Amino acid sequence: MRRSIEAVARGRYLMPVVLAAGIAAMAINELTYQHSRDTLRDGIALTDARLHAAAMLQLVTDAESHAKSYLLSGSPDEVVSYRERVRLLTESRQQAVTMVERFNPAISLTAVNTHIDERIRETDHWIELVGQGDADGARDAAISSQSNGRGNALKDELAAVLRAAADSQNEARFSLYNAMTMSRTAVHLLALVAMLGLFLFRRQLRESDLHLADEQTRLAARVKERTAELTEMATHLVHAREDERAIIARELHDELGGLLTAMKLDFARLRRLPGLPGVVAERMAAIEARLNEGIALKRRIIESLRPSALDQLGLVRALEILCHDMAAALGKPVLTDLQPVSVAPDAELTLYRIAQESLTNAGKYARCSQVQVRLDQSADNVRLRVSDDGQGFAPQAVPHSRHGLMGMRVRIDAHGGHLLVDSTPGQGTTITAVLPAALAPAPAPD
Repeated sequence: MRRSIEAVARGRYLMPVVLAAGIAAMAINELTYQHSRDTLRDGIALTDARLHAAAMLQLVTDAESHAKSYLLSGSPDEVVSYRERVRLLTESRQQAVTMVERFNPAISLTAVNTHIDERIRETDHWIELVGQGDADGARDAAISSQSNGRGNALKDELAAVLRAAADSQNEARFSLYNAMTMSRTAVHLLALVAMLGLFLFRRQLRESDLHLADEQTRLAARVKERTAELTEMATHLVHAREDERAIIARELHDELGGLLTAMKLDFARLRRLPGLPGVVAERMAAIEARLNEGIALKRRIIESLRPSALDQLGLVRALEILCHDMAAALGKPVLTDLQPVSVAPDAELTLYRIAQESLTNAGKYARCSQVQVRLDQSADNVRLRVSDDGQGFAPQAVPHSRHGLMGMRVRIDAHGGHLLVDSTPGQGTTITAVLPAALAPAPAPD
């Protein structure tokens, strides 16, 4: 009992710890997932921003190339291509600025935008000079050192932006790696916690099963002990009842029987007195008849309490007398097939009482046309069977207030036998009592 209490206490404290560890592992896994998702999203956005920055550099170079081609060739197609590159440069710049400001505000595109605006104004000025007929001035401006310096400055700013974006991506990549490592650790921890929880649960379940098995064993032993005590008590009550019946029968036979016999002898002496008036003689005859009825009633009561035929004539003859009397009382034939058997004297009384109770029940409830009583012995068992062709009943539905069958079972159990009740509504009833046969006495030596 103490071990079971300690096991329950351990389970009470360990399971919350396991549950808390599992919740913590799940929380860590969820946080690392959220961080990995945000990092991956920012990394993808920075990649797009780098692509737009590279596209901006390419578009600036293409725009300058078309502008310079226009300066050399004067072809209007170059102007059209130049305008298209400027439009695409504006769109790409806007997308790059939006992405950088949203996902990495630390990277500034202000200088890039300033250099791009200055470069576009400069190339537009070249084209305007050509349109005004000053092609030489436009070419001089295009190849001037200032123009080359502004172009190089723009390329340097874009390269710096690309390097900053690359650095941010490296940081995001490292953060993503750390998040994946943490998530992996959390998953392993969660799996370990789950296995530990399963182990503790199975251990606690096994301890609970052992405790339950011990409790069941203890309860079974207690029930067995109580059942034995109740059986012993019921057997004692049955024997005490039979002993009281025997005492009452003996008292009735010895005391009341003696008084009634003495009274009958006194009446016999009075009848022999001479000169009795006729009225007195008639009255004495009536009283003597009532006295004889009392003596007969006393005999019936004694036979009901303790059948004298059982002690004087044996079991078979006592059962024959019982069946004859019950047939007369019930008004129905009682067929007998009684074979000599060998049982203990107290077992003979048990078989007699079972036959008596069965015949009484058949007369009260069976509504039968006949009853059969059979007694025989086979091998080590003695079998008494009482059957009728009445309306039958459901043995499991017998009310607890009726103790006839229970009393039969108690009597049979006291001798190590068993009682069988075979009955179905509408198909009659058969009650079979089986008792162990008594050993034959050893032959006396010569």
